[in-house]
Amino acid sequence: MAAINVYLVDDDQDLLDYLETAMTTDQRKVHTYASASQFLSQVDNIPQTGCVVLDVNMPEMDGLELQKKLNEMKFPLPIVFLTAHAEVPMAVQAMQAGAVDFIQKPVQPDELIACVDRVSGTPQKNLPSAEEAEIVKKTVDELTPREREVMDLIVKGASNKEAAQSLDISPRTVEIYRATVMRKMDAPNLPDLVRKAIAIGM
Repeated sequence: MAAINVYLVDDDQDLLDYLETAMTTDQRKVHTYASASQFLSQVDNIPQTGCVVLDVNMPEMDGLELQKKLNEMKFPLPIVFLTAHAEVPMAVQAMQAGAVDFIQKPVQPDELIACVDRVSGTPQKNLPSAEEAEIVKKTVDELTPREREVMDLIVKGASNKEAAQSLDISPRTVEIYRATVMRKMDAPNLPDLVRKAIAIGM
């Protein structure tokens, strides 16, 4: 089986070195780039297999700007974003523009490896099918009004504390609602919940 190519773009050289060492195997080749411009300068020579992992927050050209340029070039590889918690709304925007997943920092190599192995070879805009979207919509319609309010806030990147302030309830109550929403929506993590929300136009 051909090795998976992983293209890591992040201005944190220590993180690049760490992830390259942790992720490289006979089945996975890791290529690192310290800036968006460095990646763009070599993009024409990149084998179009595998996936790209972009940091959201980079100087000069951030991950969203790079994603936009790659979309304009019709670059075919799936894109995964790395994001700090405060940047989750930007990650949601990235998924609306076609990214297939996002992972919150601090990133663990095993988590990134599992994501890369899952999405490599899939097209961008890896959203649920029309049939799956219909199931998602039906499930959302069955949420209570408060559960729907909590879902609306968390898929837009609100923390439990921020959602609590917005809804005038306690963070612990939000945490309980959040867990219920994730269970009812059959979403194992926040990116999956976001993906489902985008699929039905939330």
